[in-house]
Amino acid sequence: MTINRKMPRWSKITLKVIGILIGLILIIFSGLALYVNSNKESLLQTITQKLNKNLNGTLTIGSMEPTFLRGFPGVSIKLLKVTMRDSLWKNHQHTLLDAKELEVSVNTLSLLKGTVEIKKIGINNAAIYLFTDSNGYSNTAIFRKKDKTKRKMIANHHHLKYENSH
Repeated sequence: MTINRKMPRWSKITLKVIGILIGLILIIFSGLALYVNSNKESLLQTITQKLNKNLNGTLTIGSMEPTFLRGFPGVSIKLLKVTMRDSLWKNHQHTLLDAKELEVSVNTLSLLKGTVEIKKIGINNAAIYLFTDSNGYSNTAIFRKKDKTKRKMIANHHHLKYENSH
């Protein structure tokens, strides 16, 4: 004896809507993956310029890889072989940051508009060398001074995470 029960109409509609939403999300992320992979060089250049914008020195990036699921619902990009040196590095030869990986989380909507808005930076497997000479100069001078009001706003919107750094 088998009992044949039908699903209520509302549950069928709900399942279809959920299926369509999941399908749309997969299509959007597939499109973003294709966009990032086809525009790696220009994105890497834009990210480098954006990160160097507020530095008194240079930040160099070896390469990048998209890591979409890690920063969901945003887009995460893994930057590999990242070094940060202040403007007087040639004099003292002490690199402030030498990271194997830097994870940058980018706003998905701004990426679709063609701009890059960095939301979060994570530093993995890095060596950080804080140097101060006898005159009081420090390689942390790479970071430009800002208004305290602007700094508070930035601190509320951006996150920085360190893992396996020394």
